[in-house]
Amino acid sequence: MKTVFLVSADKKNKAEIVLKADDLVSRGSIVVRSASSLDIAEDGYFIIVEASENATKKAKELVKDLAAVYDKATLVIEKMRDQEEAAIEGFGNIIG
Repeated sequence: MKTVFLVSADKKNKAEIVLKADDLVSRGSIVVRSASSLDIAEDGYFIIVEASENATKKAKELVKDLAAVYDKATLVIEKMRDQEEAAIEGFGNIIG
């Protein structure tokens, strides 16, 4: 299960530390990307947590005062996937 949070620049480090410090949440994947790097017109950063349902619930609880669940999570996930595919394709061209 993937959950996308939007966090302001001044709270990004604290939110990231809180999530990575939790034993349950840190077992999953935690990725941080700036909104601008994904060409999304938002101020701040996205924190994408991919983990079990219980870990996702815990993550929401941990950052409730620092970040908000982003309502356009699908857009963020698609943009990340597109970037990863472009990087893989570019790497293949280098090796190819």
